[in-house]
Amino acid sequence: MNIVDQIRDYAQTTPDKIAIQYNEIVITYKDFINCIHQVGNGLLSISTEKNNKVAIFMNNKVEFLEVFLGAISAGYIPIPMDPKWSDKEISYVLSVCEPTVLFIDEEFKGKVMNVHYPVIVVGGNYIEWRQRYSTRIPTILHQPTTLFIGFTSGTTGDPKGFVRSHHSWIESCYATKDAFLMKQQDHVIAPGPLVHSMSLFAAFNTLFIGATFQLIDKFSPVKVVQVMQRVENTVLYLVPTMIEGLLSYLRKHTVNFFEPKSIISSGAKWTEESKLEVLKLFSNSDVFEFYGSSEASYIAYLPAAEQIIKPKSVGKPFPNVKISIRHDDGTEVETGEIGQLFVSSDMIFDCYFKNEIETDKVLQGSWLALGDYALKDREGYLYIVGRAKNMMITGGLNVFPEEIEDVLCSLDEVSEVMVYGHPDTYWGEKIVAIIQWKSNKELSHLQIKEYCRKHLATYKIPQIIKSVKDFQYTGSGKIARDKMQKQIVEV
Repeated sequence: MNIVDQIRDYAQTTPDKIAIQYNEIVITYKDFINCIHQVGNGLLSISTEKNNKVAIFMNNKVEFLEVFLGAISAGYIPIPMDPKWSDKEISYVLSVCEPTVLFIDEEFKGKVMNVHYPVIVVGGNYIEWRQRYSTRIPTILHQPTTLFIGFTSGTTGDPKGFVRSHHSWIESCYATKDAFLMKQQDHVIAPGPLVHSMSLFAAFNTLFIGATFQLIDKFSPVKVVQVMQRVENTVLYLVPTMIEGLLSYLRKHTVNFFEPKSIISSGAKWTEESKLEVLKLFSNSDVFEFYGSSEASYIAYLPAAEQIIKPKSVGKPFPNVKISIRHDDGTEVETGEIGQLFVSSDMIFDCYFKNEIETDKVLQGSWLALGDYALKDREGYLYIVGRAKNMMITGGLNVFPEEIEDVLCSLDEVSEVMVYGHPDTYWGEKIVAIIQWKSNKELSHLQIKEYCRKHLATYKIPQIIKSVKDFQYTGSGKIARDKMQKQIVEV
């Protein structure tokens, strides 16, 4: 079974139900499966070889999902590409994947030149190309176990391709239904880029369960609110920066809308202050925070009823997810001790594409090393202490920037903060805090130190403070840490 089989069933049983709505464009399950079949038959006219790949270089739009699912219907493997990538990253991904065909937005076609495979331009010849082909079910010779190949942003080197199987994402759909109580009458809003796992999976899961996906081309609080004014039973998939944007908009504007059925947050640390404001503002909504990754899917989640009790936790593991927290020598830590986090489930990825070295670093039998340090309390709740790659060593002591960031974010004057270690011949690394202030309410270094002394050990207090007007973010809403460090160094 794959997702296209499910959509095909809904096209038979509920043909007139809305599968996707994009502004005023409404696409029923019947019309959508016909588009998927046309794309699939069009691809098979190009090649019927095994393990063909389709590169998808588009912004959020209906055609993205048509091509992604049309590729699956033809036994092709889709490869979503991030429009924010550099020319070097674009060139690298295309060269390592060797796609059979490329679908590209008209605005991006100048970024891909002199390739030896067909290029179909969305906004150009795409519609004409698709409509040449039959709406019958494509006859395929090969159905790969691979669902798609996604790529990381590659901020510290070439992007890494993570291989996801049909089985792993279908298992993730079952986990979604059980944990977040998703139903067919839901209208799902996931306004992040479809090229990123959270929004792509939200769309995938919506169509897998026969619900309606409310497609938004680019996140804005206004567009999210407009959908909530139009339809009931909305489920919002938002990263914390989007939540902050939505809260800021609602503080300034009085608008009427249907309260969401549920709000699901992930992708970055969600502050306790923001979480409590959401719980107050959307008092009738189910609010969930989950911890996961592109390689692992779901790991742990925190339901609404537990948000106030354990606000700093990411929750308990999803059903059928095993957690292991280990010392550096591989032995299990005691309850309450910090160690490296490993996870095992049917939802984890297969491997990194054409990269055995990186695969072997993270996959140990059935266990996946997540690159996070964590601890578990006596009640089984999981706490993420920090990323292994972000850990600083100052004066011979391990320090996690996330702990310092949490303390600084609790200051009313602070809008955003990032902490990192700057090389130092004496300390090993000096702790640097980059801060964006609210409305010019800048504090002195002495005031920051005095505040930190109340909440942090002395060796964790920032030694250098840098103020910035704005932060740079990745497409998935996380702080672009490498870019911000480079920006500070260059100033």
